[in-house]
Amino acid sequence: MVIEPWLAYVAIPPITAGVAWLTNWVGIKMLFFPVRFVGFWGIIGWQGIIPRLRVRLTRTLVGFSVAKIATPAEVLRALDESEVVNDLAALLTPQINDWVDEIIDEHGVKLWQVAPQGIRNKVYEKVRENVPDLARVILKELEGRANSYLDIEQLAVDQVKDKPEFLNELFLECAGKEMDFVIRSGIYFGAPLGVIQALAWYFLPLPWVLPVFGVLAGAFTNWIALQLIAHPANPVKVGPFTVQGLYLKRQHEVSQLFGETFCKNFLNSKVLVESLWEGPHADEVHRMVRRHVRGAIDEHMLAKFIAWASLKDGGVGLVADKSVKMAFGGIMRTVGSAEVNAQLTQPISDLIGSRMRALPPREFQQLLLPAFNEDQVLVVLVGGILGGFLGFMQLVLLFGGG
Repeated sequence: MVIEPWLAYVAIPPITAGVAWLTNWVGIKMLFFPVRFVGFWGIIGWQGIIPRLRVRLTRTLVGFSVAKIATPAEVLRALDESEVVNDLAALLTPQINDWVDEIIDEHGVKLWQVAPQGIRNKVYEKVRENVPDLARVILKELEGRANSYLDIEQLAVDQVKDKPEFLNELFLECAGKEMDFVIRSGIYFGAPLGVIQALAWYFLPLPWVLPVFGVLAGAFTNWIALQLIAHPANPVKVGPFTVQGLYLKRQHEVSQLFGETFCKNFLNSKVLVESLWEGPHADEVHRMVRRHVRGAIDEHMLAKFIAWASLKDGGVGLVADKSVKMAFGGIMRTVGSAEVNAQLTQPISDLIGSRMRALPPREFQQLLLPAFNEDQVLVVLVGGILGGFLGFMQLVLLFGGG
């Protein structure tokens, strides 16, 4: 079907804007979705670029961001310098009486059941008093060995392997506004390009003109929008306007969102505890914790009471082993709560966020730029292909194939 010539020319700019908007929308959606592969035989189908390349992108992201602004020792120091130890001790306090009862019962101390409540309360109180100081001592020693015990990059990779949605969430939280701009920019840049396209078709009505401009509309609008996200790093005056990369303008906000989302998904207190307790250096960590626990127990009356009341040797060592095991189980149950986990992780989030906010714009630019660069070629290519197809459809539907 061929429509009136003048109407066809008038239709080109809004159609080109629509084409550019659609190609940008498709390109951005292809970055993130679907989160898991959809298709046949694991070959024919599609998975979002970021979820598909999540391991490599996570290594790149951590290598260029967190690893440069906070060492593992500084991460644990942030916990040490905060109220986390007191908060954790307060959260564990309701469980301490049950721990003491279970430890003593396990050692067959029959006298505990008939001991006056005053004596039992003194034992409970002494154990509770020791918990915060003991936790600080253990945390301080872990801090000194953190660079050997903790690999933040590997922790993040381990989390994202089974949870590809984590990296999507990080990017969309930090750069969601910029992604929306990329989609809208199809209209901003596509409409003027459509005017040029209409003029080119008027003076040079060759069959290849509309498809070629379709390719340009799809590819160029994607490319220019992606450039505007992160460039220029520093504010530049262009006439009456000040131009700067879109997410760089939001450095303060992006820094806070990055710290919160990264820690929630990749570096929260539960992940840290599990990594230290069950990771490659678990045996060393166990020995160190047991040594401190045994020293603390030796100073108060619990082990002596057990050794005396049960007439068993080795009371201190036996109680230390049981205490360490029960403490770890209690901590994991406590930090398993999302609310508690977030509360205990807050100092790490604050550390990362404050370090990012303090970076010069050019250094801040490099935090997310490598990941954007990984994907932009494919986004631009997809935009060009889709734009070329839609340009061809313009030729057929508006001008009857030229």
